Amino acid sequence: MEVRSRVVLLWATVVALAASLLGYLPERANAASVSITNGTDWLDTAGNPILANSGNILKVGSTYYLYGEHAVGGTFDSVNVYTSTDLKNWTFSNAILTKSSATELNSSKIERPKVIYNSSTGQYVLWAHYENGTDYSLARVAVATSSTPNGNFTYQGSFRPLDYESRDMTVFVDSDGDGYLFSASKKNGGANDTMAVFKMNSSYTGISSFVGWLFENGYREAPAVVKKGSRYYLFTSQASGWYPNQGAYATATSISGTWSSLSPFGNPSAFGSQIHDIATIAGSSATSYIYMADRWNPLDLSDHKHIWLPLTLNDSAGTATLEWYSDWSIDAASGAIATPSLVNHAEGKTATAGSTASTSAASNANDGNYQTSWTASSAAWPSWWQVDFGAPKTITEVDISWFMYKGSEGYYKYKIEVSNDGVNYSTIDRTTNTTYGFTTDKVHFTARYVRINLVNAVLWNNPSNWYTPTLHEVKLLGPSTADATGYSQFASHNYPTYYIRHYNYVARIDPSVSPVLDSEFRVVPGLGSSSGVSLESINFPGYFLRRNSSNKIVLEVYSDTTAYKNDATFLLASGWADSSKISFQSYSQPGYYIRHYNYVLQLDSVTSSSSSTLKSDATFQRYNY
Repeated sequence: MEVRSRVVLLWATVVALAASLLGYLPERANAASVSITNGTDWLDTAGNPILANSGNILKVGSTYYLYGEHAVGGTFDSVNVYTSTDLKNWTFSNAILTKSSATELNSSKIERPKVIYNSSTGQYVLWAHYENGTDYSLARVAVATSSTPNGNFTYQGSFRPLDYESRDMTVFVDSDGDGYLFSASKKNGGANDTMAVFKMNSSYTGISSFVGWLFENGYREAPAVVKKGSRYYLFTSQASGWYPNQGAYATATSISGTWSSLSPFGNPSAFGSQIHDIATIAGSSATSYIYMADRWNPLDLSDHKHIWLPLTLNDSAGTATLEWYSDWSIDAASGAIATPSLVNHAEGKTATAGSTASTSAASNANDGNYQTSWTASSAAWPSWWQVDFGAPKTITEVDISWFMYKGSEGYYKYKIEVSNDGVNYSTIDRTTNTTYGFTTDKVHFTARYVRINLVNAVLWNNPSNWYTPTLHEVKLLGPSTADATGYSQFASHNYPTYYIRHYNYVARIDPSVSPVLDSEFRVVPGLGSSSGVSLESINFPGYFLRRNSSNKIVLEVYSDTTAYKNDATFLLASGWADSSKISFQSYSQPGYYIRHYNYVLQLDSVTSSSSSTLKSDATFQRYNY
C-alpha cells in the first residue's frame, strides 16, 4: 500500500528535476534576454498587430527601429515604424510614409521598404519597390527622406535605376560608407531573370553606377545582404509568387565579386518563409545575426507571420547555417543568443515506411539533412513513414519539411500517429492543414513509435494530386529525459476492484478493464503547473485526462493552450477517506476533486464537512508499474 509520504517524496523529486530535464524553455542567456516566438501573431505594446512587413531594423543610440509596410486589399497603406530597446517589446511610433504622402502613392504598391542612415548628410533614407496599384509593370524603386528615424518622410519619387527594371530589392551600406542597391532585374527578356547591383550616389537618394549582374537567368528575388569581417553574404529566394521555396546564399570578398555559386540554407521551403533582411545585433559581448523573414499565406495574404531566426555565419569557411526554432532568446545588450535545449529524438533512429522508391531510403527523412528525402515507391495515397525510438521519449514539437514542386506547390493533409507498442496508435489529426512547405506542431506525448500518415496533398493549380508521397525531414523534439517511462493504475477506495479507465473518451471506473491499457496512465509533471501532475493514456499517447466545461473528466488530445493545460493538471493530496491513499484536486478549479458518480468521473467540491460517501468517491489507491 502506498503511503502519503511516498507520494509526496516522489513528486517533490519530479518537480525538482522538471526544469532541468524537460527542456521546454530556451536556455537562460541572462536576466535581460527575451524570448522570440515564431509562427504567432506579434502584437505591439498597445496590444495591436505589428504592421511592418518585409522591412528592416536600424539602431539609433540604444533604440532599435523596426520598419515595414502595411497594405490593405493589396495596395499600399503605410510604411510604419516601431521602437524597442530589447527587440521583443515594440511600440508603434509613426506611419512615416502613407498613401497620402504623394499623389502617386494614392493607388500603389510599396514593398520591401528599407531605411538606412547617411552620416554625411544626416538624413534617413527610405528605399522600396514601387508599382502601380493594379500590376507589376512599372518595376521601379521609390525613395523618401527624413532628418529623424521616425519622422514623416518626404517622398522623393520613383524611378528605374539607370533605366533598369527593379522589383524585389534591398539596400546595403558598406563599412566605408558606400551605399548599394541589390535588385531583381531583367537582363535577357524575363522579369526577375537576373539580379542587378548598383552603387548609390553620395546622398543615397539615387544611383551613380551599375556594378554588375548576378545569378544570370537564375530568377532570384528577395535579396538581403550582410557583411561579417571581410566577407559579404547575399541571401535570396527563388521566384515562386507567394509560395515559399528553397533559399540560397552566395559570398564574396568584394561587392563587385567574384561571387560564389549559390548554396542552400535552411530547409527546402526556408521553413515556410521568404527572407527580407539580416539584422546585425552588435552587443557588449557578442555580435549576432537575425534572419528576418515573412511567412505569407498564399490562400489569404492578410494572414502574415514574422519569422525571426538566429543565423550562423562562418566567415572563415564562407558558410551560413539556418535552423528552425519555434522559440529562442536574445539579449539585445550583450548580443547573446540562446536556443532551446530540446533533442531531436528521431535523428538516426530506425525508420520504416509503407513503401520506398529504389533510389530512396526511409532513413533519409531522419538523417538530419534537409536536402535528402524519403520517397514512396508510387503515387498511391495515403502513405506512411515511421520512426522507432527504441524506448519511450517525450515529444513536445513535431517539425516536418515537406516536398513541393516549384510552380505546382502543394500543402499536405496528414496525421501524426503515436504508439507505445507499435500496435495501438493514437491520432493527432492535421488533415485541416493548409500550410505550405513546413509545418511545426506543438504536441505533448511520451511514446516509442511515431508514424506520419501522409493522407493527401492539395496542389494550388491542379485539382489532381500527382505528387508521390515524399518527406525531406521529420524532427521530433523533446527533453533529453522522458517525462515518465512507467505507468500507474488507480483503484477506487470504496470499489477496490474498480479502476479509473477511459471508455469512448469518457473517464469512469470499471472492474476487469478490457483492454487493460485503458486503465494505464503515465503520471507526468503537470502540463499547467509542475506543482501538479497530468495523466497521459498509455494506449492513447498524447491524450490526457482533463475536466471539460461540464466538469466531467474526459480523455482529450493535447492542445497547446493555457486552458487545456490547466484543466489537465491535478494536485495530489492525501486521500479524503484514507490519508494513505490519494485524491486529485483540480488545478483550474481549486477545491474541486475528481470523484466517481454512477461510475463516471467528474469534479465536485469536497470539504471536511462533506459526506463520507463523497470523500470515499474522491479517494483512490495508486499502483505503480
